[in-house]
Amino acid sequence: MQVREIMSKDIEVVDRNDNLRTVEERMVTKQLRHLPVLEQGEVVGMVTQRDLFKAAMSSTMGYGEKAQQAYLQSVRVKEIMIYPVVTVAPDTSVAAAADLIITKGIGCLPVVDDHQLLGMVTKTDLLRCLHGLNAA
Repeated sequence: MQVREIMSKDIEVVDRNDNLRTVEERMVTKQLRHLPVLEQGEVVGMVTQRDLFKAAMSSTMGYGEKAQQAYLQSVRVKEIMIYPVVTVAPDTSVAAAADLIITKGIGCLPVVDDHQLLGMVTKTDLLRCLHGLNAA
């Protein structure tokens, strides 16, 4: 089985110059934990819920909600994004993708073909796949 068969295709993305407040709102609204950062259609970074939390906590400890929101408005994605990003091709096996997620200690893999983002494979996608195999 290949990742193209289990990947999520409806992907939300952010720009490296978006502010963290925008990213936080998108993550909360869409219930996402990972957002790829695109520049001219190519994946150049990744922002995770954990990165956002760390950024907010490290700079606003004890300053209250208003200060935290102001800080998130002032910081850009490029300042906290993870790069380089580990990616896979659509024909990568599900087993190889699972191995990468485990060995690299990451929560998702952007699926890229010719530098263009096609989808994402998350730990949840892998669990759904495993559950489907057991149900069959």
